[in-house]
Amino acid sequence: MTQQELEARYAQIVCARAAVFAYGDRVEDVLARLGLMAEGDRLVDMVGGAGLRVADVRAEAREAHERGGLLWADITVPSHFGCPAFELGADVQCEALDRVAEGRLGRKVVALSVHGARAAERVESLPSDALAQADLRAIARGLDDAPSRMQRHFDNARALAEYLACCDCLPRVDYPGLITHPDHSLAERALRHGFGPAVDFELPEGWGVTAGDYIERCRLNGRDCKAGGPRTRLHARDGWQGGAVRIFAGLDDPLAIAADLDRAMRLLRNPTRP
Repeated sequence: MTQQELEARYAQIVCARAAVFAYGDRVEDVLARLGLMAEGDRLVDMVGGAGLRVADVRAEAREAHERGGLLWADITVPSHFGCPAFELGADVQCEALDRVAEGRLGRKVVALSVHGARAAERVESLPSDALAQADLRAIARGLDDAPSRMQRHFDNARALAEYLACCDCLPRVDYPGLITHPDHSLAERALRHGFGPAVDFELPEGWGVTAGDYIERCRLNGRDCKAGGPRTRLHARDGWQGGAVRIFAGLDDPLAIAADLDRAMRLLRNPTRP
């Protein structure tokens, strides 16, 4: 399959008019490099930021359109499987394909897909970056079974979120699927198949440990694996010296991950215990 054929296949899957692939570590990097956004445009992170807040895409799209701009939605965290941003009013969907490609990309790739005519004029004329054959194969193979894999990512994240929410020692656990999340009602309307693969939690200040300390104590932290792969991966959300940990649930056993998280918490709470 050629790159053009693969881009057309991706566009069909996400119900877009067209899609292009570009190399870039983050969506923002690609948009800046290509100079795609114009005055009046707005970029929103569908699920992201501290606490995994959920964007009100319908409201954001109305405001952007009133200004004569386009609404660009970064759907990387929930993926195209978990977020129908076009149905919510977005003009362009932006998705880093790490998880779609199962963490097998040699270089990070972002997919830009467009829905309406105005957005198409902006994006369709762009020349796609020429992706390496190995990256094209990884994306093609990943698209074959993406729905089943994504569902497992989502289900495992929910299991871990529910476990962490029961840990009285943690001051805060954020996951859009928890009824305590400030955007839970919005997430129920805006997301599908679940609430994404990510969970945030904050460590108690009284422990005197950083997110980096905690992650290093976890044997199953997934730090030796590429982002988006089959293994659960822990990330220091606010930097290694911060106090927040973000979990990207993998396809591995969530019970084993929960047991490892619990062991690390017990060790940090009682460092003198054998």
